[in-house]
Amino acid sequence: MEIKEICQCWQSKRVDPKAAVELWNSKASSFASKELPTPKNSLAMRLIIENEMIGKGQVALDVGCGSGRFSFALEQLGAGVTGIDFSPRMIEECEKMKAARGSSASFTVCDWHDVNLKELNWYKHFDLVLANMTSAVDSADTFLKLSEASKKWCLMVKPTRRKNVVLDQLTGLLGLPPETNALDETLIYAFELLWLSGLKPKVEYEEQRWENRLNTDDAIREYTLRISSSHRLSPQQEVSIAKYLRDISVDDYVKESTQTTIAAVFWQV
Repeated sequence: MEIKEICQCWQSKRVDPKAAVELWNSKASSFASKELPTPKNSLAMRLIIENEMIGKGQVALDVGCGSGRFSFALEQLGAGVTGIDFSPRMIEECEKMKAARGSSASFTVCDWHDVNLKELNWYKHFDLVLANMTSAVDSADTFLKLSEASKKWCLMVKPTRRKNVVLDQLTGLLGLPPETNALDETLIYAFELLWLSGLKPKVEYEEQRWENRLNTDDAIREYTLRISSSHRLSPQQEVSIAKYLRDISVDDYVKESTQTTIAAVFWQV
């Protein structure tokens, strides 16, 4: 495929930005309780340190920063860090942690889809642009913008080949394509775009598995928001989601298990 063809094929599937924001707002508190990433517990941090992607006096952009865990980890390496996320609650958690740590990192509620790099003076500004496990990069436009913001390194980490029995059963029940299809396309399109642009991307993988337990009402809300952010749901489909989750719940809890291959794509511009 040519670059133009990839750009035409790789379009954002987000149909309800408000649902997406509400979903990530609901996760802010749990994200904030997680420890900072290190080379031992994070593929992204291991690659950043092994390849010396950032250091003292340099600047980094954390796209889809969530609760700021990676922003603060990059700051510990001596970098000046800017973190952006479209979730106001996530940025609230960033600001709380910033105050507690006496950090000088900068955080802004900002949707990467809408960022104009030149208006913000971010074009070719950052030594490292990081997009770690974020839905902010979901199209050719949002992906290419990573390189446009960087003057040195870019690192994107995404789940691929993801299997979540609950989500997979729900999408099948609703007659929707598996979520993993879009995730796998992201990796393929990203590598192709970089290669066709004359760059030399590298990819590393890591197998991960995690389990989660949600109160049934919380599970209904989360899965409804998650699916409706990329698919327009009818009232009947929303009823079907609730019924399925109530049927599989045990003691008013839904247990979910996720298995995925984490892919880290990194390159120099």
